[in-house]
Amino acid sequence: MTAPSPALSPLPSSPDVTVRGWCPSLHEPMRSGDGWLVRVKPRRAILTAGAARLVAGLAERHGNGRIELTNRGNLQLRGIAEAGLAPLAGALAGAGLADADPGVERRRNLLCPPLLGHDPALDPRLPGLIAALEAVQADPALEALPGKFGLALDGGGVLPLDASRADILLRAEGEALRLCLDGGADTALCPWGEAAPAIARLLRRFAAACGGAGAPKRLRELVRREGAAALLREAGLVPRTAPPAPAAGARPGFLPLAPGRGAARGAFLLGLPLGHLTAPRLAALAGLAERHGDATLRLTPWRLLVIPGVAARDASHLAGAVARAGGIADAGDPLLRIRACPGLRGCASASVDTEADAAALTTLLAGRGLPRAGLLHLSGCAKGCAHPGPAAVTLVGEAGGYGIRRDATAREAPERRGLSIAEVADWLLGAQDGAAPGAAQGTG
Repeated sequence: MTAPSPALSPLPSSPDVTVRGWCPSLHEPMRSGDGWLVRVKPRRAILTAGAARLVAGLAERHGNGRIELTNRGNLQLRGIAEAGLAPLAGALAGAGLADADPGVERRRNLLCPPLLGHDPALDPRLPGLIAALEAVQADPALEALPGKFGLALDGGGVLPLDASRADILLRAEGEALRLCLDGGADTALCPWGEAAPAIARLLRRFAAACGGAGAPKRLRELVRREGAAALLREAGLVPRTAPPAPAAGARPGFLPLAPGRGAARGAFLLGLPLGHLTAPRLAALAGLAERHGDATLRLTPWRLLVIPGVAARDASHLAGAVARAGGIADAGDPLLRIRACPGLRGCASASVDTEADAAALTTLLAGRGLPRAGLLHLSGCAKGCAHPGPAAVTLVGEAGGYGIRRDATAREAPERRGLSIAEVADWLLGAQDGAAPGAAQGTG
């Protein structure tokens, strides 16, 4: 990983592009195989149509026009030229899409309910709590927080965020908020007015632990070392064991919310092939949000976009328009169950074209469906950037072929390796039909 120009904030210490452990931001870009990567974090998960067009234009002007949705509800712009980094950052900060302070922008990782202002089931106190949490994250005393650290605020409603990965999750439960630490079974309940101060104490505690040798890189490491109950008590909270939250998620299609002007209104969820956009596609979707919704696109951790304020009678027409714009409106589309990094097209660590291979797999498996429940993850290398957690099937590129792992992450040892994408398809179909996987050639 090379250093940015002197005009930019220095990159975190990371001598090699294959080393993970930090996330790019707008002011602290990351070097990749197709140029520089930057993250755009729309405030409160809201991207207005005008802001979407601005991002699309900047992505084409300063980069290669490729945009990705992340599992943090952000946009990632690819292929940015070094000369374009400063004007890009200035334009986005000037438009209110980023903070001008690099440290604040790095820490500004707050996942919000995507239907804020539309879902009547969401508590009206949420906007005030969000403002308080934003102020906490801006505290310069938290400069040592890792860039990967994230908060999530689950308001419930029709699109709960319970399954979203976060270092700290706040979940609304009536007159209290349940606070959950990543990696810990103990949780705590706190009144709405005490949630932000409690979060501030926890963040200061974690930031203090982040200096020096052997410092935890993620909160879960500190939880593993000291225990969730102890950390909650330090923050003035009473630990208690709670049952796991129900799994949350979302699929493309129309979600009814509330009646309005005689017609049921709701939100339309749309997917994108592998979670990837082009600049013209983003601009086209902005136009659909203006014509059919409230003129905003809402970002989610499921790599879906949401258009709120859609009349039920327009849902079918909007579904067709989304498909014509290159989006996914069909909840059964197999591409929704595939995660893939840019592969050879955008990463120097990759040895396979994951995007082309993902498309080839859907063709080879047409009519048979993807095997097994869950996700199919194609990773260009063992970093597993597109899906760091385990997937039902994970394919990892190795010297131009693929190794296969089941119910595992990209970093785990493969049970088969050296397979072409056609052999992978045969292997998957054999597993689905109950045949012994391994008919395809390759070494275990």
